[in-house]
Amino acid sequence: MTDSSVQIRLASPTDKDTVCRVFHEAGLDTDAALAEGTTYWVMERGGQPVGAIGLEHGQGASLLRGAAVLPEARGGGLGRRLIMSALEYAQGRGDRTLYLFSKGGDWSNFGFQQVPLAVVMGDIPDAPQIQAYRARGERPGGTTWMRTLG
Repeated sequence: MTDSSVQIRLASPTDKDTVCRVFHEAGLDTDAALAEGTTYWVMERGGQPVGAIGLEHGQGASLLRGAAVLPEARGGGLGRRLIMSALEYAQGRGDRTLYLFSKGGDWSNFGFQQVPLAVVMGDIPDAPQIQAYRARGERPGGTTWMRTLG
């Protein structure tokens, strides 16, 4: 059942603090959040932010940048709604592929498969998160995932 008090709206530059707070509480990196070439959304319940998600765009591919629901709002399928909305948006913009970096979880439930890091780095080298890792001389930790969009 869908909770009608929950809305997902496009984030504006004034939402950067909200997106960063939600990501921070979920232990996610906030470097380059809402940077140029990205699209972010804020999920609200009763007008209060409870989640956020972002996409960093390349040519025909995007990088899922954070998908987080505040701890007190978890367990009701809100994270799934955020992810499905980002997938639909990526398909609508004509992306053929969606990537993500994950430090945990099984993303195969969303149609993702594990791929080598080099695939992502080669396909969307200008994504803000990838540029931030390169600038720090780091590699993203965890697993790299890819989903082909139809």
